[in-house]
Amino acid sequence: MKLVRHVEGKTTLLVPQASITADPPPTSPVFFNPAASLNRDITVALTAADGGETFCDSTAGVGARGLRVAREDPGVASVTLVDFNAEALGAARRAAALNRVAERCTFEPSETNAFLATRFGRDKRFDYVDVDPFGTPARHIQGALAATSDGGVLSLTATDTAVLCGVHEGTCKRRYGGAPLNNHFHHETGIRLLFGAVARLGAMVDIGASPVAAHSTRHYLRVFVRVRAGASRADAALKGMGYVTWCSRCGETQRSASPEAGCPSCGKRARVAGPLWAGNVTEEETVRSAARKAREMGMAGAAETLGSLDGVDGFPPWSFSLERVCSSLKVASAPEDRIYRALVDAGHRVARTPFEKKGLKTDAGYAEVVRAVKAAAGAGPAP
Repeated sequence: MKLVRHVEGKTTLLVPQASITADPPPTSPVFFNPAASLNRDITVALTAADGGETFCDSTAGVGARGLRVAREDPGVASVTLVDFNAEALGAARRAAALNRVAERCTFEPSETNAFLATRFGRDKRFDYVDVDPFGTPARHIQGALAATSDGGVLSLTATDTAVLCGVHEGTCKRRYGGAPLNNHFHHETGIRLLFGAVARLGAMVDIGASPVAAHSTRHYLRVFVRVRAGASRADAALKGMGYVTWCSRCGETQRSASPEAGCPSCGKRARVAGPLWAGNVTEEETVRSAARKAREMGMAGAAETLGSLDGVDGFPPWSFSLERVCSSLKVASAPEDRIYRALVDAGHRVARTPFEKKGLKTDAGYAEVVRAVKAAAGAGPAP
Protein backbone atom coordinates (compact mmCIF):
# COMPACT_ATOMS: atom_id res chain seq x y z
CA MET A 1 0.00 0.00 0.00
CA LYS A 2 1.46 3.34 -1.06
CA LEU A 3 0.70 6.17 1.32
CA VAL A 4 0.88 9.83 0.33
CA ARG A 5 0.66 13.02 2.34
CA HIS A 6 -2.70 14.77 2.17
CA VAL A 7 -3.35 18.06 3.98
CA GLU A 8 -6.82 18.64 5.41
CA GLY A 9 -7.41 21.68 7.58
CA LYS A 10 -4.12 22.16 9.41
CA THR A 11 -3.38 18.44 9.59
CA THR A 12 -1.17 16.29 7.37
CA LEU A 13 -2.67 12.84 6.87
CA LEU A 14 -1.11 9.70 5.40
CA VAL A 15 -3.64 8.14 3.02
CA PRO A 16 -3.66 5.59 0.19
CA GLN A 17 -2.80 7.29 -3.08
CA ALA A 18 -5.87 5.76 -4.75
CA SER A 19 -8.09 7.51 -2.19
CA ILE A 20 -7.16 10.85 -3.73
CA THR A 21 -7.41 9.83 -7.37
CA ALA A 22 -10.32 7.34 -7.49
CA ASP A 23 -14.02 8.18 -7.23
CA PRO A 24 -15.37 6.55 -5.18
CA PRO A 25 -12.22 5.82 -3.16
CA PRO A 26 -11.42 2.11 -2.67
CA THR A 27 -12.34 0.50 0.63
CA SER A 28 -9.36 -1.88 0.66
CA PRO A 29 -6.77 -2.21 2.08
CA VAL A 30 -7.75 0.92 4.07
CA PHE A 31 -10.38 3.58 3.45
CA PHE A 32 -10.15 7.36 3.31
CA ASN A 33 -12.76 9.65 1.78
CA PRO A 34 -11.49 13.16 0.96
CA ALA A 35 -15.06 14.25 0.17
CA ALA A 36 -15.92 13.91 3.89
CA SER A 37 -13.71 16.86 4.82
CA LEU A 38 -16.77 19.02 5.65
CA ASN A 39 -17.98 16.30 8.02
CA ARG A 40 -14.65 16.44 9.84
CA ASP A 41 -14.48 20.26 9.74
CA ILE A 42 -17.79 20.44 11.62
CA THR A 43 -16.54 17.92 14.18
CA VAL A 44 -13.43 20.02 14.85
CA ALA A 45 -15.50 23.20 15.22
CA LEU A 46 -18.08 21.63 17.53
CA THR A 47 -15.44 19.95 19.66
CA ALA A 48 -13.57 23.23 20.04
CA ALA A 49 -16.79 25.05 20.91
CA ASP A 50 -17.95 22.50 23.48
CA GLY A 51 -14.69 22.34 25.40
CA GLY A 52 -14.35 18.62 26.15
CA GLU A 53 -10.93 17.24 27.07
CA THR A 54 -11.15 13.63 25.82
CA PHE A 55 -12.11 12.49 22.33
CA CYS A 56 -12.74 8.98 20.95
CA ASP A 57 -12.62 8.36 17.21
CA SER A 58 -14.19 4.91 17.41
CA THR A 59 -14.03 4.13 13.66
CA ALA A 60 -10.72 5.81 13.02
CA GLY A 61 -9.41 4.29 9.79
CA VAL A 62 -6.28 6.29 8.91
CA GLY A 63 -7.14 8.65 11.76
CA ALA A 64 -8.41 11.62 9.76
CA ARG A 65 -10.97 12.81 12.33
CA GLY A 66 -9.11 12.01 15.53
CA LEU A 67 -5.81 13.44 14.29
CA ARG A 68 -7.48 16.63 13.13
CA VAL A 69 -9.02 17.10 16.58
CA ALA A 70 -5.64 16.47 18.22
CA ARG A 71 -3.82 18.84 15.85
CA GLU A 72 -6.40 21.63 15.54
CA ASP A 73 -8.08 21.74 18.96
CA PRO A 74 -5.41 22.29 21.64
CA GLY A 75 -8.10 22.15 24.33
CA VAL A 76 -8.44 18.39 23.86
CA ALA A 77 -5.95 16.69 26.16
CA SER A 78 -6.18 13.15 24.74
CA VAL A 79 -7.52 11.45 21.62
CA THR A 80 -8.18 7.72 21.37
CA LEU A 81 -8.25 6.20 17.87
CA VAL A 82 -9.89 2.80 17.48
CA ASP A 83 -9.74 0.48 14.45
CA PHE A 84 -9.42 -3.26 13.85
CA ASN A 85 -7.43 -2.69 10.62
CA ALA A 86 -3.74 -2.83 11.59
CA GLU A 87 -2.62 -1.12 8.37
CA ALA A 88 -5.01 1.79 8.88
CA LEU A 89 -3.96 2.23 12.50
CA GLY A 90 -0.30 2.07 11.46
CA ALA A 91 -0.87 4.95 9.04
CA ALA A 92 -2.59 6.89 11.83
CA ARG A 93 0.38 6.34 14.18
CA ARG A 94 2.83 7.63 11.58
CA ALA A 95 0.67 10.66 10.85
CA ALA A 96 0.38 11.44 14.58
CA ALA A 97 4.17 11.62 14.78
CA LEU A 98 4.27 13.71 11.63
CA ASN A 99 1.88 16.24 13.21
CA ARG A 100 3.66 16.11 16.58
CA VAL A 101 0.57 14.99 18.48
CA ALA A 102 1.61 11.39 19.21
CA GLU A 103 1.96 12.08 22.92
CA ARG A 104 -1.74 13.05 23.07
CA CYS A 105 -2.94 10.05 21.06
CA THR A 106 -3.70 6.47 22.06
CA PHE A 107 -4.17 3.77 19.41
CA GLU A 108 -6.48 0.83 20.10
CA PRO A 109 -6.47 -2.16 17.69
CA SER A 110 -10.05 -3.24 18.34
CA GLU A 111 -13.52 -3.60 16.85
CA THR A 112 -15.65 -0.56 17.66
CA ASN A 113 -18.33 -2.17 19.84
CA ALA A 114 -15.83 -4.35 21.68
CA PHE A 115 -13.81 -1.29 22.63
CA LEU A 116 -16.79 0.93 23.54
CA ALA A 117 -18.08 -1.78 25.88
CA THR A 118 -14.86 -1.55 27.89
CA ARG A 119 -15.49 2.14 28.63
CA PHE A 120 -18.76 1.67 30.51
CA GLY A 121 -17.23 2.61 33.88
CA ARG A 122 -17.88 6.22 34.82
CA ASP A 123 -14.18 7.03 35.19
CA LYS A 124 -13.39 5.72 31.72
CA ARG A 125 -15.86 7.61 29.55
CA PHE A 126 -15.04 10.21 26.90
CA ASP A 127 -16.25 13.78 26.66
CA TYR A 128 -16.77 13.25 22.95
CA VAL A 129 -17.42 9.99 21.10
CA ASP A 130 -17.61 9.83 17.31
CA VAL A 131 -19.06 6.95 15.28
CA ASP A 132 -18.70 7.15 11.49
CA PRO A 133 -19.14 3.63 10.09
CA PHE A 134 -19.94 2.25 6.67
CA GLY A 135 -23.73 2.21 6.41
CA THR A 136 -25.87 2.25 9.53
CA PRO A 137 -24.64 3.41 12.96
CA ALA A 138 -27.53 1.56 14.65
CA ARG A 139 -25.44 -1.35 15.94
CA HIS A 140 -23.04 1.06 17.67
CA ILE A 141 -25.51 3.43 19.38
CA GLN A 142 -25.89 1.61 22.71
CA GLY A 143 -22.15 1.14 23.21
CA ALA A 144 -21.37 4.70 22.16
CA LEU A 145 -23.92 6.13 24.60
CA ALA A 146 -22.41 4.09 27.42
CA ALA A 147 -18.91 5.33 26.53
CA THR A 148 -19.89 9.03 26.52
CA SER A 149 -19.42 11.00 29.73
CA ASP A 150 -22.26 12.68 31.60
CA GLY A 151 -22.68 15.97 29.75
CA GLY A 152 -20.58 14.81 26.81
CA VAL A 153 -21.41 14.70 23.10
CA LEU A 154 -21.98 11.69 20.85
CA SER A 155 -21.84 12.16 17.08
CA LEU A 156 -23.14 9.65 14.55
CA THR A 157 -22.97 9.42 10.77
CA ALA A 158 -25.55 7.42 8.81
CA THR A 159 -24.81 6.64 5.17
CA ASP A 160 -27.85 4.37 4.80
CA THR A 161 -29.86 7.37 3.65
CA ALA A 162 -32.07 5.30 1.34
CA VAL A 163 -33.29 3.49 4.47
CA LEU A 164 -33.84 6.59 6.63
CA CYS A 165 -35.41 8.52 3.73
CA GLY A 166 -38.10 5.97 3.02
CA VAL A 167 -36.91 3.82 0.13
CA HIS A 168 -36.69 0.73 2.37
CA GLU A 169 -39.42 1.26 4.96
CA GLY A 170 -39.21 -2.19 6.55
CA THR A 171 -35.46 -1.90 7.08
CA CYS A 172 -35.93 1.55 8.64
CA LYS A 173 -38.49 0.23 11.12
CA ARG A 174 -36.15 -2.62 12.04
CA ARG A 175 -33.00 -0.52 12.45
CA TYR A 176 -34.42 2.71 13.86
CA GLY A 177 -37.79 1.71 15.29
CA GLY A 178 -39.87 4.13 13.23
CA ALA A 179 -41.54 4.57 9.86
CA PRO A 180 -39.90 6.98 7.37
CA LEU A 181 -41.35 9.18 4.61
CA ASN A 182 -40.17 9.21 1.01
CA ASN A 183 -41.21 12.74 0.10
CA HIS A 184 -39.87 16.29 -0.19
CA PHE A 185 -38.73 16.54 3.46
CA HIS A 186 -37.38 13.00 3.83
CA HIS A 187 -33.88 14.07 4.93
CA GLU A 188 -35.26 15.94 7.93
CA THR A 189 -37.50 12.98 8.74
CA GLY A 190 -34.47 10.68 8.51
CA ILE A 191 -32.50 12.90 10.88
CA ARG A 192 -35.39 12.90 13.34
CA LEU A 193 -35.72 9.12 13.13
CA LEU A 194 -32.02 8.81 13.99
CA PHE A 195 -32.37 11.25 16.90
CA GLY A 196 -35.41 9.29 18.07
CA ALA A 197 -33.57 5.97 17.98
CA VAL A 198 -30.75 7.42 20.09
CA ALA A 199 -33.20 8.90 22.60
CA ARG A 200 -35.10 5.61 23.03
CA LEU A 201 -31.98 3.43 23.29
CA GLY A 202 -30.51 5.83 25.82
CA ALA A 203 -33.68 5.83 27.90
CA MET A 204 -33.53 2.04 28.19
CA VAL A 205 -30.38 2.42 30.32
CA ASP A 206 -31.35 5.65 32.12
CA ILE A 207 -29.46 7.98 29.78
CA GLY A 208 -31.03 11.16 28.47
CA ALA A 209 -30.02 11.98 24.89
CA SER A 210 -31.02 15.29 23.32
CA PRO A 211 -29.98 16.95 20.03
CA VAL A 212 -27.09 19.40 19.71
CA ALA A 213 -26.95 19.74 15.92
CA ALA A 214 -27.60 17.89 12.66
CA HIS A 215 -26.94 18.21 8.96
CA SER A 216 -27.68 16.42 5.70
CA THR A 217 -24.74 16.49 3.31
CA ARG A 218 -24.08 14.57 0.09
CA HIS A 219 -24.93 10.91 0.76
CA TYR A 220 -25.09 10.96 4.57
CA LEU A 221 -27.00 12.25 7.59
CA ARG A 222 -25.11 13.44 10.64
CA VAL A 223 -26.36 14.04 14.20
CA PHE A 224 -24.78 15.32 17.42
CA VAL A 225 -26.35 14.38 20.75
CA ARG A 226 -25.87 15.61 24.34
CA VAL A 227 -25.66 12.70 26.77
CA ARG A 228 -26.85 13.11 30.37
CA ALA A 229 -27.05 10.36 32.98
CA GLY A 230 -30.14 9.66 35.05
CA ALA A 231 -33.68 8.33 34.78
CA SER A 232 -35.20 11.81 35.03
CA ARG A 233 -33.01 12.96 32.12
CA ALA A 234 -34.13 9.95 30.11
CA ASP A 235 -37.79 10.70 30.85
CA ALA A 236 -37.32 14.34 29.83
CA ALA A 237 -35.69 13.30 26.55
CA LEU A 238 -38.56 11.00 25.64
CA LYS A 239 -40.95 13.95 25.82
CA GLY A 240 -39.42 15.10 22.54
CA MET A 241 -40.79 12.05 20.72
CA GLY A 242 -43.79 12.22 18.40
CA TYR A 243 -45.19 11.60 14.93
CA VAL A 244 -45.52 13.56 11.69
CA THR A 245 -48.59 12.98 9.50
CA TRP A 246 -48.34 13.96 5.84
CA CYS A 247 -51.16 13.78 3.31
CA SER A 248 -49.97 13.34 -0.28
CA ARG A 249 -53.45 14.25 -1.54
CA CYS A 250 -54.17 17.62 0.08
CA GLY A 251 -50.63 18.39 1.29
CA GLU A 252 -51.56 18.97 4.94
CA THR A 253 -48.82 18.13 7.48
CA GLN A 254 -49.30 17.80 11.23
CA ARG A 255 -47.28 16.91 14.34
CA SER A 256 -48.87 14.80 17.06
CA ALA A 257 -48.01 12.85 20.20
CA SER A 258 -49.63 9.70 18.78
CA PRO A 259 -50.15 8.48 15.20
CA GLU A 260 -53.17 9.99 13.44
CA ALA A 261 -55.73 7.63 11.91
CA GLY A 262 -56.07 9.81 8.82
CA CYS A 263 -55.43 13.26 7.41
CA PRO A 264 -56.71 15.84 9.93
CA SER A 265 -57.67 18.12 7.03
CA CYS A 266 -59.32 16.03 4.30
CA GLY A 267 -59.94 12.84 6.25
CA LYS A 268 -58.27 10.63 3.65
CA ARG A 269 -55.59 8.09 4.46
CA ALA A 270 -52.27 9.80 5.18
CA ARG A 271 -48.66 8.72 5.67
CA VAL A 272 -47.34 8.72 9.23
CA ALA A 273 -43.65 9.01 10.11
CA GLY A 274 -42.40 7.92 13.49
CA PRO A 275 -42.06 7.55 16.28
CA LEU A 276 -39.33 10.13 15.78
CA TRP A 277 -37.78 13.12 17.47
CA ALA A 278 -40.33 15.92 17.01
CA GLY A 279 -38.72 18.57 19.24
CA ASN A 280 -35.79 20.95 18.86
CA VAL A 281 -32.79 19.71 16.88
CA THR A 282 -30.16 22.17 18.14
CA GLU A 283 -28.53 23.61 21.22
CA GLU A 284 -28.62 27.13 19.84
CA GLU A 285 -25.68 28.61 21.73
CA THR A 286 -23.45 25.59 21.10
CA VAL A 287 -24.19 25.74 17.38
CA ARG A 288 -23.59 29.49 17.20
CA SER A 289 -20.32 29.11 19.10
CA ALA A 290 -19.26 26.30 16.74
CA ALA A 291 -20.09 28.47 13.71
CA ARG A 292 -17.89 31.24 15.15
CA LYS A 293 -15.08 28.73 15.75
CA ALA A 294 -15.38 27.47 12.19
CA ARG A 295 -15.05 31.02 10.82
CA GLU A 296 -12.05 31.70 13.05
CA MET A 297 -10.40 28.48 11.84
CA GLY A 298 -11.00 29.31 8.18
CA MET A 299 -13.57 26.54 7.61
CA ALA A 300 -16.12 28.44 5.52
CA GLY A 301 -18.20 25.40 4.57
CA ALA A 302 -18.59 24.30 8.19
CA ALA A 303 -19.48 27.84 9.25
CA GLU A 304 -22.16 28.00 6.53
CA THR A 305 -23.63 24.60 7.41
CA LEU A 306 -23.74 25.38 11.13
CA GLY A 307 -25.05 28.89 10.46
CA SER A 308 -27.92 27.48 8.40
CA LEU A 309 -29.26 25.86 11.60
CA ASP A 310 -29.78 29.22 13.29
CA GLY A 311 -33.49 29.61 14.04
CA VAL A 312 -34.52 26.20 12.68
CA ASP A 313 -36.16 25.26 15.97
CA GLY A 314 -38.72 28.01 15.52
CA PHE A 315 -40.44 25.95 12.83
CA PRO A 316 -42.40 22.67 12.69
CA PRO A 317 -40.48 19.44 11.94
CA TRP A 318 -41.01 19.53 8.16
CA SER A 319 -40.72 21.79 5.14
CA PHE A 320 -42.74 22.57 2.02
CA SER A 321 -41.70 22.04 -1.58
CA LEU A 322 -42.69 25.11 -3.59
CA GLU A 323 -42.20 23.16 -6.80
CA ARG A 324 -44.68 20.55 -5.57
CA VAL A 325 -47.21 23.20 -4.56
CA CYS A 326 -46.91 24.96 -7.94
CA SER A 327 -47.32 21.63 -9.73
CA SER A 328 -50.44 20.75 -7.74
CA LEU A 329 -51.93 24.14 -8.59
CA LYS A 330 -50.89 23.77 -12.25
CA VAL A 331 -49.19 27.17 -12.22
CA ALA A 332 -45.78 28.21 -13.44
CA SER A 333 -43.10 28.38 -10.78
CA ALA A 334 -43.72 31.48 -8.71
CA PRO A 335 -40.82 33.74 -7.62
CA GLU A 336 -39.64 32.57 -4.20
CA ASP A 337 -39.13 36.10 -2.93
CA ARG A 338 -42.78 36.91 -3.65
CA ILE A 339 -43.95 33.75 -1.85
CA TYR A 340 -41.79 34.61 1.16
CA ARG A 341 -43.08 38.17 1.17
CA ALA A 342 -46.71 37.04 0.98
CA LEU A 343 -46.24 34.72 3.98
CA VAL A 344 -44.42 37.37 6.00
CA ASP A 345 -47.11 39.95 5.18
CA ALA A 346 -49.67 37.45 6.48
CA GLY A 347 -47.81 37.32 9.81
CA HIS A 348 -45.79 34.14 9.35
CA ARG A 349 -42.09 33.36 9.80
CA VAL A 350 -40.20 31.94 6.81
CA ALA A 351 -36.77 30.42 6.15
CA ARG A 352 -35.09 28.01 3.77
CA THR A 353 -34.76 24.51 5.17
CA PRO A 354 -31.18 23.50 6.03
CA PHE A 355 -31.89 19.79 5.52
CA GLU A 356 -33.08 19.52 1.90
CA LYS A 357 -31.61 20.86 -1.33
CA LYS A 358 -34.74 22.96 -1.75
CA GLY A 359 -37.62 23.74 0.53
CA LEU A 360 -39.42 26.31 2.64
CA LYS A 361 -39.78 26.23 6.40
CA THR A 362 -42.62 28.26 7.85
CA ASP A 363 -45.06 28.27 10.75
CA ALA A 364 -47.89 28.65 8.22
CA GLY A 365 -50.10 25.71 7.36
CA TYR A 366 -50.39 24.18 3.91
CA ALA A 367 -53.48 26.27 3.03
CA GLU A 368 -51.62 29.49 3.82
CA VAL A 369 -48.65 28.36 1.69
CA VAL A 370 -51.04 27.66 -1.20
CA ARG A 371 -52.56 31.12 -0.88
CA ALA A 372 -49.09 32.69 -0.91
CA VAL A 373 -48.09 30.74 -4.02
CA LYS A 374 -51.31 31.75 -5.80
CA ALA A 375 -50.73 35.38 -4.90
CA ALA A 376 -47.11 35.24 -6.06
CA ALA A 377 -47.98 33.44 -9.30
CA GLY A 378 -50.63 36.02 -10.13
CA ALA A 379 -48.48 39.05 -9.31
CA GLY A 380 -46.80 41.24 -11.89
CA PRO A 381 -43.06 41.34 -12.54
CA ALA A 382 -40.90 41.50 -9.46
CA PRO A 383 -39.74 45.04 -8.66
